[in-house]
Amino acid sequence: MKRYGALIALVLAVGFGLMAVVLANKWLSARSTQIAAPVEVEEKIPAVRVVVAKRDLDIGTPLSADHLALTEWPRGSVPRGAFHNIGELTGRTVTTKLWTGAPVLNSNLAPPGSGAGMVAAITPGMRAMAVRVDEVSGVGGFILPNTYVDVISVSDDRQKRSVETLLKRIRVLAIAQETFTEDGKPKIVRTVTLELEPREAERLALRMHDGQIHLALLNPLEEIAPEPPPVIVQQPAPVRTVRRPAPPPPPTFQVEVIRRSEKESLNFKGEL
Repeated sequence: MKRYGALIALVLAVGFGLMAVVLANKWLSARSTQIAAPVEVEEKIPAVRVVVAKRDLDIGTPLSADHLALTEWPRGSVPRGAFHNIGELTGRTVTTKLWTGAPVLNSNLAPPGSGAGMVAAITPGMRAMAVRVDEVSGVGGFILPNTYVDVISVSDDRQKRSVETLLKRIRVLAIAQETFTEDGKPKIVRTVTLELEPREAERLALRMHDGQIHLALLNPLEEIAPEPPPVIVQQPAPVRTVRRPAPPPPPTFQVEVIRRSEKESLNFKGEL
């Protein structure tokens, strides 16, 4: 009996030992997993509310609350000229195309009270003038808003035909009644509205009555070469001839010579 008691005690000791080893192994595995798991730290970026376009807006659109929305924007990357209150923009007019979700900037808007439509897109101090064109003079319809053209005048004088580049690098405000096109495809129109200085508008109006007007399309990246300054040729000062007064005639002296009984008068010129 004692022999079986010792054997049972040995079996129980081995069983409890194995159980302890298994439990210890599980505990260590769970502990190592908890230590190795990365700790996720959520970093909150400070943000502010910025006014954005609720839908696509064309040039000349007067803004209202229906066109705008507020959205969260990272504080450190807020564009310059952004707005934080929709009420500040009520009645302002868009001067550039705005897409949905784009922040509305002060540079995208006309000054307060500028009006709506194309009037707001005219640069202060400039004038908008419409030019009648056809398919040829309008470059086959490839002239689109916000492109640049040269204005070429062709004289219709029968005796002498002449051509002249009247204006250079003129901005196109609109074609027909459109101030923006999305597809960029050619479109045949009858009028092109140009942005001109007052003097340029006067010159163009005069040439439109005297001859034909053609438009030459420019690459927008092309820069106008500065005109060379006029060469001023200094002519030598005229040489003045100073005439000296003629010297006075030498004085005349008269000498009487008496020889014996005769008297003779002799005249001499010059100094004595």
